[in-house]
Amino acid sequence: MAKLIQICASQNDLFGLDGDGLVYQYNFSSNAWIKLAPAWDDHGAGSTLAEEDATRKSPDAAPPRRR
Repeated sequence: MAKLIQICASQNDLFGLDGDGLVYQYNFSSNAWIKLAPAWDDHGAGSTLAEEDATRKSPDAAPPRRR
């Protein structure tokens, strides 16, 4: 596993972000970090939140579709 550069905690969860942008969730039962799958967009391709945010901010981008 890569070195985590950022950790986020809530009351019941612990998440980490590595230098490559991969997100991990800590599993308290096994005392191990588990890599989370990337988000999937409507076209079936993986996308990151940064890519989705950039798309929303683009002036010529179509508005997001409602689900």
